[in-house]
Amino acid sequence: MIARVARRVVAGTAVVLLLAPGTAAAAPADEAALAARFAPVVRLVDQPEECGPGEPYVPTGVSLLFENPTVALRGPWGGDDLVKVGPVATDLTAERFEYHLDFPGDALNPGCDFIRWSRRLNAGYTPTMYAHVVGDPAYPGRLALQYWMFYVYNDWNNLHEGDWEMIQLNFDAASAAQALDETPVEVGYSQHTGGERAGWGDDKLEIVGGSHPVVYPASGSHAGFFDQALYLGASGSQGVGCDDTRNADLVVRPAVETIPSDSATAVREFPWIAFEGRWGELQPAFFNGPQGPNLKTQWTKPIQWSQEWRDRSYAVPTAGALGTSATDFFCSTIERGSILLWHLVDNPFPTFVGFLGVLAVVVILLCRATWRPAAPLRLARRRTWGQAITSAWRMYVTRWRLFLSIGVLFLPISLLITLLQAGVLGASSIAGIEDEGQAAGAFALIVVAIGTALTVL
Repeated sequence: MIARVARRVVAGTAVVLLLAPGTAAAAPADEAALAARFAPVVRLVDQPEECGPGEPYVPTGVSLLFENPTVALRGPWGGDDLVKVGPVATDLTAERFEYHLDFPGDALNPGCDFIRWSRRLNAGYTPTMYAHVVGDPAYPGRLALQYWMFYVYNDWNNLHEGDWEMIQLNFDAASAAQALDETPVEVGYSQHTGGERAGWGDDKLEIVGGSHPVVYPASGSHAGFFDQALYLGASGSQGVGCDDTRNADLVVRPAVETIPSDSATAVREFPWIAFEGRWGELQPAFFNGPQGPNLKTQWTKPIQWSQEWRDRSYAVPTAGALGTSATDFFCSTIERGSILLWHLVDNPFPTFVGFLGVLAVVVILLCRATWRPAAPLRLARRRTWGQAITSAWRMYVTRWRLFLSIGVLFLPISLLITLLQAGVLGASSIAGIEDEGQAAGAFALIVVAIGTALTVL
């Protein structure tokens, strides 16, 4: 079925409705109106120089992927598993479990390929996001309004083709029509596998035009934040890294396409929403292309998912007594570790050879070390490094009761540290001191300093 596209403007935001010939609007008018009223403003880290610092990817309409000769649909078997070049939306069915889209480029060695491809793909087209209004069976009387954004590449420590991110607004309403007369209760921005919340009236939530929340996607990872800062991002499946939203000077107001809440209508008008495969190249572990919105918990249980949102994100302080050197060292170390992991997955042989070389050096050093005599006392005695290790071992073994007693002392010290740290964080909220973004990072440093000082003492 060939659909025609109708574009109209509601509250200053372009809304795209897919209309089948001779039928009513694919999405109910109330859902489309609600999506237009609260459509978010996206502020990206600008990239003035191609392949230079910044965010080169914009929220992309997935329709640009279809009938595109540079995109392939592949099976889940690996090797020669090409199904079709230039797939159409109806090729992405629920039956094609773990099939995957493949974009031009190497996910683990991206270079500038994905950047240039994304710019060619989006040239002349408006950035696009997808709205979804959905209730939660476990929370009757509450409604979620979601905005899903697709990026063609995730350039973080878990490199992969394709990236789905979203923001969600929760309403105390039973329907879209009722929500039109309400304001959201809270807003959540997805960050890797979790999310961060803000009340609709919170100071950290920036709102444009009275109803459009502002989201700051981090450069590369596209995790959503409420402000411009360098954040510490983490998840169990994606690792740790730095999420950078500083210098977010590129303001984007994507067009909104509303996916109907009725599943049958949604699949009829947006066939790809039923796809149970991967939106990116097949790769091992967390380098694999992501699943689509329909396979995420928040697609069908949005309020339940929102219960897991965090109240704040911790920013890495980028100035102060240590200047930026500590921050740069931390972020660059994480980045180098990620690069090593990419190479290990992409081409394990050189990494394995390097590991064997390091192991050989360690074995040689151990064989050439002097281990005896291992006399713990006198303490003030010149020893080789091997003798220092064996002497320390004898000291611990022969005086285990003494060292165990010293260890027990850390129990009350740990309790004291916890109380003092909780007191510092609690006092900041009582005194009305800002504790978000960079301020949150500064407070994190304070509580770590308290713990470190008392432990050393």
